[in-house]
Amino acid sequence: MKTSWQKWRSEQRFSLTEKRLGFANELRLLHQAALFKNLQSIIDPLPKGTIGFYWPIRGEIDCRDFIFGLIKQGWAAALPKIIDADKALQFRQWGPDSFMQAEIWDIPVPQNTLIVQPDVLIIPLVGFDIDLYRLGNGGGFYDRSLATPTKPLSIGIGYQWMQLPSIHPQPHDVPMDYIVTEKNIYC
Repeated sequence: MKTSWQKWRSEQRFSLTEKRLGFANELRLLHQAALFKNLQSIIDPLPKGTIGFYWPIRGEIDCRDFIFGLIKQGWAAALPKIIDADKALQFRQWGPDSFMQAEIWDIPVPQNTLIVQPDVLIIPLVGFDIDLYRLGNGGGFYDRSLATPTKPLSIGIGYQWMQLPSIHPQPHDVPMDYIVTEKNIYC
């Protein structure tokens, strides 16, 4: 049986994901352009290294073109691979020519590439709060990946309308270092 906070989170996930899936394409592109400008302002001063990102599913912000731009600037990129339901994500080096294969949830994962430790992680949001806590899809993969001694700089990205008064953080929740929307940078 779900606790009250688990039930609330499930309801929020459903509602926010439905809204995200129904977001008009022209408005989505306009908001994403502003968001990527804000995101670039965080990335620019950082020393170049490896940036982990995600393959978008269920209406998540598609940052692949943004990542292509970072690769041209000298960054390396990596995508996550789910190893086990209760483990941290493994990050595999990725480039535009990487051979990809659909794995869990039909998400493409680079094959035959190096396992790397990202310096920066760009993480999708379903929702967020002012205290930099992220409501994700509910698997806990990013929380486990950030609860490590070599924690990368974490940047959650989403739309301003995804902000909630609180996500009711639990002991296992790890706050982001930054949350970036089309309107604001929270840190």
